[in-house]
Formats: sequence, C-alpha cells, structure tokens
Amino acid sequence: MPSGWPQQLIALMLLGVIVWQGLANHKRTDDLIFGQHKLMALTQELRGKQRVIESQNNTLAAQVDARTAELRESNLRLAAANLELLELDKLRSAVLSNVSHELRTPLTGILGSAQNLRDGLAGGLTTAQQEYVGLIEKDSGRLIRVVNELLEWGRLQSGRIELHRSPVPLQPMLAGVAMLLRPVADRRGVRLSVPAGESSARIHADADKLRQIVINLVDNAVKFSPPGSCVDVRLETSRQAARILVEDQGLGVPPEDRPHVFERFYRGHGAHAAAGSGLGLAIAKNLARLHGGDITLQSGAAQGSVFVLSLPMEVEA
Repeated sequence: MPSGWPQQLIALMLLGVIVWQGLANHKRTDDLIFGQHKLMALTQELRGKQRVIESQNNTLAAQVDARTAELRESNLRLAAANLELLELDKLRSAVLSNVSHELRTPLTGILGSAQNLRDGLAGGLTTAQQEYVGLIEKDSGRLIRVVNELLEWGRLQSGRIELHRSPVPLQPMLAGVAMLLRPVADRRGVRLSVPAGESSARIHADADKLRQIVINLVDNAVKFSPPGSCVDVRLETSRQAARILVEDQGLGVPPEDRPHVFERFYRGHGAHAAAGSGLGLAIAKNLARLHGGDITLQSGAAQGSVFVLSLPMEVEA
C-alpha cells in the first residue's frame, strides 16, 4: 500500500460525511420551502374564506335587521288591531247590554198581558184565542230567557259578576232544580232522575250561581232528550272535589262539535232541534271557572252525553 493511505481514507470518509450531510440539509431545506409555500397557500385560502364569511355575516345581519324591523312593524299593527278589537268588543257589549235592557221590559209586559188574557181577566177566550195566547206566552218567555242570557254574558265578559259564597248543601239544591224542571221534562215525555236520600255534602259557593249552572245543564239535557228517555243527575263527592254529572240519552254531540260546545253562540249540527241563544253552556262554564271548577263533556255509556260539573271542596274559614 502506498504510504499515507490512512490519511486519504479518513479524508474520503470525512468528505462522504460532508456530502451526505449537505444532501440531507438540502432535502430539509426543500421540505421547509415547500412547507412554507403550502402554509402561505393555506393562509391565503383561509383569508379568502374569512372574507366570504364576513360578507355572509354582513348580509345575514342586514337580513336580520330588515326582518326585525318587519316584525316590529307587524307587532305594532297587531297591537293597534288588538286595541281596536277591544274597543269594538266593549262597544258591542255595551250595545248588547242596552238593547237587552230595552227588550226585557216590553217582553215582560207582553208576557204579563198574555198571562192575564189566559187567566180570563179580559173576559172569556175561544179555543183558538187560547191557543194564540199560549203561543204568545211561550215565545215571550223564550225571548226573555234569551235576553237574560245575553245580559248575563255581558256581565261575565266585563268582569262585573261577584260571587257571594256560603255553605251550599248539594242534595237539597239538586232536588230543588228537579222540582223546577220536572214539569218541562214531563211535557217532553222525559223522566228526570236526581239523587235520593239525605246527603251532608256541601260546598262553599254562590248558591244562586251554582243553581243557575245546574239548571242550565239539566235544562239543556232535557231539551236534547227524545220522548221516553231519562235524564240522570248524579252526585259524587270526595275530600277534594264535588262532581255533579248530568247524563242524557239523546243522540250525543258529534265529534266535530265537541271542541266547540262551550263557545259562545255556537250552534252544533243537532242544535236546530231545540231553540236557544247558544250562550247557555258558555255561561255555565264561565260561572264554574269563577268558582275554581270546570265543566267537561263526556260520551254516554251507550248513547247521549254526560256533562260533568267539578267544584273544589273548599274548607270554610
């Protein structure tokens, strides 16, 4: 071997290491430059997307502002319309009340005159005259009931009804209602059944208003009951509530009418069979709610309807 070869070998090895390191550093430099370019491209892409998002946000904000302004204007119009409706409703109630008051006095006079004629105070009547007097008396009484219902509804809507509560025994009250309405039921061929025996159940309520509710429910059941059927009045009590159930054996309330039977002036598909103002059930439900109770409608066991008056068993102070 030539002399000095170890030094040459070492020099070659060092040169190889230097070349390898140079190549490695060049690759890392290329990778770094590529990464920088890629980062710059991503940065530009993100900036572009950011500008798009900012533009969309500005557009959305403008749309929200415009929609908010529209809603604000709609709310103002709606508030103005509600105020106008309230004023119209007050005006209608006032007109209805005034007209009802004006009608009740002459109707009462007509009814009284017909009753006097029927009783012979103006002399004897022929059979035909008695029939006409009977029609006048019947229609006058019906109109007076309608006028009274209109006046009662007006008082309910204006909040002018006050309850004068006292302990009300339920069984005697139901017996009194049955005594009042049994002649009407007998004329229609309907049997009226009420709880028999003595019951100590009583609630703290306005006796007149409670009696009005029950009269309305029972009279309504009699109206829509066919001859030969029965109207059954039942009383159920617990520590929390009293329930008065009035069940008839009529055709029942069609499904399409059930959501509306307690609405004012609503006349169902079968309502043509009986005269009325369409206010009776609405008045009864409102009076029940004034007492903290309610009236609901159920289907009968076989046919007909069951109206359920529920009232809380309040403890007397």
